[in-house]
Amino acid sequence: MSIVLGRSSASIIRALFQFAIITSIAIALGVKIEPNPFYLLLSLIIVVITFIGFSVFSIWIATYMKIRERFMGIGQAITIPLFFASNAIYPISIMPVPIRVIVLINPLTYVVDALRKTMIIGSSYGLAIDALALVVFAVLFIVLASIEFRRIID
Repeated sequence: MSIVLGRSSASIIRALFQFAIITSIAIALGVKIEPNPFYLLLSLIIVVITFIGFSVFSIWIATYMKIRERFMGIGQAITIPLFFASNAIYPISIMPVPIRVIVLINPLTYVVDALRKTMIIGSSYGLAIDALALVVFAVLFIVLASIEFRRIID
């Protein structure tokens, strides 16, 4: 587990730099970001949990691959559908019911929702559900990746 978490810590550092750059660009382009420091801190926590979850998810997938190129292809094949099957582009309310089911099990949906609430709307209403979903996602894949990584080592 320590190897899995250590590897994901590199993703956290990368995520914080990306967060700072993208937030700065958004402000420069005129996006109204919530100026409350509490919401900024919540946004940072959400980004950290998200990157832990997705980095250990990729480690879990990588444990099944024998060739690095195959892993890279599968990573892209998962990333794009996750983005389009979230609420990043379209609101959930206008989606057909079968698509809503997929969207509601997609962790990216909860990331987008939580960051919208903390950075743009400035509302913590419903944030606990988003945070809980992200923590469950991260913990689930920390455990799964650790088990599979241990299997490879043994």
